[in-house]
Amino acid sequence: MNDLDWLREIYPYDSKKRTFTIQARVSLYDDFFNPLDPSPAPARDLAPELVSYLNQCSDEILNKYQIEIALQVQNETRDIQREQECLKSLRTFYQHETFVSQNQIRRKRGLALRYILVSLTCLAAYIISEQWVTAAFIWSLLREAVLIGGWVFMWEAVTLNFLEMDTHYEEIKKYRRLIEAKAGFIYDENP
Repeated sequence: MNDLDWLREIYPYDSKKRTFTIQARVSLYDDFFNPLDPSPAPARDLAPELVSYLNQCSDEILNKYQIEIALQVQNETRDIQREQECLKSLRTFYQHETFVSQNQIRRKRGLALRYILVSLTCLAAYIISEQWVTAAFIWSLLREAVLIGGWVFMWEAVTLNFLEMDTHYEEIKKYRRLIEAKAGFIYDENP
């Protein structure tokens, strides 16, 4: 069984569009939003359970496939205005998450640059201090501490820049995919 077969068992698949549909159910329109957020739509936060579900589903579906989101409202009659508020809130929420991730990348890049500067300063101090080598134990210990500190700061810069950035870039790709996903509502025939 390949990945596509496994995914087709869980998510409806349109082979013409090569699109998987994430189906999410809410009882009422208000269940779409975080009950602790009193601000008006579209600035409202989404319900944490809905966000977690959409993120998890997006992670499971391979990036080479597009996704659609079908929101099923069970106990309400259709209200076009409320639908639009919910869809705008969905996009606004993920646009904000993208903005936050991009800010984290910028902040970590600045931190990595500072770590590199501190590292180079420590390594330069170690090299320059060779001229003043003495037999004093404290001086040798201090030189070794500067060398180790230089390499530790360099490692932190590499970790921030190459290992941790991948996580943020993957999040941004996931959020953009959810922003671009075609989303709509479906209603139960028998609520």
